[in-house]
Amino acid sequence: MMVIGFAFASIAQNQMTKENVYKLRAQDVQEVNAPQNQLPVVLNTKAVNEDVTRIVIGKAANQRMLRREEIKAIAYNPELDLISVNMVLDPDTYDEVDVQGVVAQVYSTDHGLTWSSPVIINDEVSDGPNYYISGAIFNPDGNTEIDNAFGVHQGTINPNSGDWNYKAFGSNNFGGEYLATELIEDPGNVENGYWNIFGLTQAGDEVRCMAMVPEGDWGGYTAISLEPIIGEFNGTDFDWNLESLIDFELIEDDVNGGAFWQGRWQGYDASTEMAWGPDGNIGYIWIIGISEEEYSGIQPQVYYTEDGGDSWDYVFVDFQTDEIQEMVDPFLLTNWAGYMTPAFFESAGVVNANGELELFGAMGSHSADIFNYPDSINWQFTYPGDIANLTINADGLQSVIWVDSLLTDNVVAATAGNYAGSGWQHRLHASRTADGSQVFITWTETLVSVEGFNTNPDLFGWSKGVCDDSPISGPTNFTEGTIYETYYYFNSSADLVFENEEGNYAIPTLQGIDPTEFTSNALTDPITLNYITGIEFPVLCPVGLEEMAQANEIHVSQNMPNPFNGSTTISVSTQTAADVTVEVSNIMGQSIYTINAGIINGTQE
Repeated sequence: MMVIGFAFASIAQNQMTKENVYKLRAQDVQEVNAPQNQLPVVLNTKAVNEDVTRIVIGKAANQRMLRREEIKAIAYNPELDLISVNMVLDPDTYDEVDVQGVVAQVYSTDHGLTWSSPVIINDEVSDGPNYYISGAIFNPDGNTEIDNAFGVHQGTINPNSGDWNYKAFGSNNFGGEYLATELIEDPGNVENGYWNIFGLTQAGDEVRCMAMVPEGDWGGYTAISLEPIIGEFNGTDFDWNLESLIDFELIEDDVNGGAFWQGRWQGYDASTEMAWGPDGNIGYIWIIGISEEEYSGIQPQVYYTEDGGDSWDYVFVDFQTDEIQEMVDPFLLTNWAGYMTPAFFESAGVVNANGELELFGAMGSHSADIFNYPDSINWQFTYPGDIANLTINADGLQSVIWVDSLLTDNVVAATAGNYAGSGWQHRLHASRTADGSQVFITWTETLVSVEGFNTNPDLFGWSKGVCDDSPISGPTNFTEGTIYETYYYFNSSADLVFENEEGNYAIPTLQGIDPTEFTSNALTDPITLNYITGIEFPVLCPVGLEEMAQANEIHVSQNMPNPFNGSTTISVSTQTAADVTVEVSNIMGQSIYTINAGIINGTQE
């Protein structure tokens, strides 16, 4: 018997129904236009998205669990079709806990419509409550039972005394049988734990994450290393290995002192991250700063691995070649020395099907000649700038595509009324399909802002297919006109997306803080966590059936019609008689329909 698998997807053919209201910025005498290399756009143009709703997940102890942009608070596992949310439980809401700082995961088996009771994954609070956290789903090889999957926690604690030098880990299966916690202290580095929140994800039989290891005093670090961390699954919990370090030789900031990287200042938290490809072998680590040896802007300093992290190689992202200068010319302004020199403020990224880093950056231009005058590295004049999509591989920067213009600045403490300690950013989050064939970016932006800051954010998104012609969808404002428009604070998106019943890709999206909670104390008062539905895009790279023709001379035609609703026709031809079963699977590889076609000798529909 021969089994043929298919994956069908439909591309929305909607025409633009209203004028694009998002105006490109103009600064000084130069008008900023979309780059000439931008490819034709397939727009998802609903101005009022009735599919966007809020579903309450639960109550978190305070806003700190969502404070930093790089945290991974929401995750999706395609094998189990499972969404989970990592949270510090509010003890006044949950009978399961009676102290501050306990970490749990809740999960949904119906794409966010309903949520489970919390499963405790870290209750070790004797040295301080868990504070900044990231979470992931780990599904053991071959497992099909949700109770046997694991919630995993990575983060730090707010120490009862002393410095922020604790790294916290925890895990438990969703059946609640294998709670395990580990608290690692590094007395030699007072900020080692504070930055322990990056990149948590499953890769094969491992959980991988990262910490940043600074040297020196708070805010004036003299050097920085990034620390890849591996948690090896042992059957019931994880053995954490923290033995690797990657040194970043960053230029010294002569104005403020210490190594130059964006995350050292308030309002620029989103500067460090880790991302892995679908096969778990290719991965990238980056930090936004200026390299001491090779630099061409305030930009991603990238390391690359193709052996699962056993070795890492530096990738110089050179913005000063003629080719790259031409790419960035439409949206980076020339400084007084004649260079188009980027200044990144935020970043997020995923690895696509080709093993390339799809990095999204909120970026402007640098005003001065940082090559001859390194002490001018803080002189920037094009903020808020633009969001761009950069494709990077082991050979460096391959392409740049403009995504959207930013209209507002990051919110600083004074503007926020000190609600979040030091304000918030545009909350860039990158996602991809399980196979890396399509990538996504979400962010927040205020359309009409009197102050010029991102104080009343809506939720935006953009997507690109990783196939011929790189089709694009967006930018789209998903929340304009919805009941809670302009109140989409502290969003977080999952790394992986799922295919919904309409045949679109939906991004699992978390949002914290209801309007009534915004004036509360961010450090102590609980917040409501909401799941946001309807953050979705059309499939841009459907699987071609001609690619699935078998070497034994079975031919499968393109289904007609495509796209379809309810029924479609497939033609199967064989050179010799064959007993054929046709199995239809979605883009995640999940079987959704099977038919025994019987003996085919020739062509059958």
